[in-house]
Amino acid sequence: MTTQPYHHSIPADILALSHERDLLRRRGQYDRADALKRQLEEAGYLVKDNPHGAHLVILPSITVDGKQYRTARQLPSLLNEADRCTFSINILAQNTHDQTRRCIESALRFVGNADIEILLMDNASQDGIDLWADMIRYQEPRLHVLRASRVMGTAEARNIGLKQSRGRYIVLLDSSTELTGDIFTPLAELLGDHAIGIVGTHGLQTDDMRHFEECSSEEESEVAALDGPCLVFRRKLLREVGLFDEGYRTTAYMDIDFTFAIRDSGTQALVTHTLPLVSHPVATDSNLSEAERTRQNRRNFYRFLDKWGDREDLIPSLEEISEEE
Repeated sequence: MTTQPYHHSIPADILALSHERDLLRRRGQYDRADALKRQLEEAGYLVKDNPHGAHLVILPSITVDGKQYRTARQLPSLLNEADRCTFSINILAQNTHDQTRRCIESALRFVGNADIEILLMDNASQDGIDLWADMIRYQEPRLHVLRASRVMGTAEARNIGLKQSRGRYIVLLDSSTELTGDIFTPLAELLGDHAIGIVGTHGLQTDDMRHFEECSSEEESEVAALDGPCLVFRRKLLREVGLFDEGYRTTAYMDIDFTFAIRDSGTQALVTHTLPLVSHPVATDSNLSEAERTRQNRRNFYRFLDKWGDREDLIPSLEEISEEE
């Protein structure tokens, strides 16, 4: 029989539809059952099958500048549209009100003549950041507020902002980041070199795809991967490499995986330490126990390893890097 989450009420007609699908599956009528599954998904429910019947999970709705979409799947992607500005600044917030506000205000303070938009993806925060952002949005048309009704995985939440971005370059900023000067002019210069696919402020090197160490060089240099407070790349690359892998529900290895996807397109990852920005301590999710955090990080590691563990061709040659420096 169809089951449902304990804390959430699912309408009787939806439960009846899922029960009908259970019966069809038992009778081997999988085509009709699949049609009902699509109907349930369009209504906003994720269907998870188990031996006792389907388990229904209410999918989060997404609001973009006040317009609501029943599910993330119904949110249109703008990635095939022409560029409408130079930089799309993506900021993901989840109960980090003070940090997020500081990040947005600093970006607006040092934007200069750069043509930007700011996309704030609020991952179902309960700290009032959405109220503050909605108030600012009426004064600042470059700010767009995206909000999930329920907490989403980190990669999935990031992808919401990416799909709504319309800048030539996408800047992913942690909410803990504060700009202290113009980052946009040097970023445009760096990405003007089309051999460079992605730029960041925290570079990583590896010689076995299993252990990553922070890049020790203070100069701009090619690295195996990037993660952390600031990642920047050309929006059009997303049409080739895709979005973040939504199997990563936390940040561990998520950025590294994305960097390898970009580098696999034949471009380089470049670390720079000269951008005028400060990375403040990152607020951690207090709802996760240390044991659960360790479990999720381990799962992310094995997911990364399964995809890239044998791709030694993507390990930059240390000799070549030394010659470039």
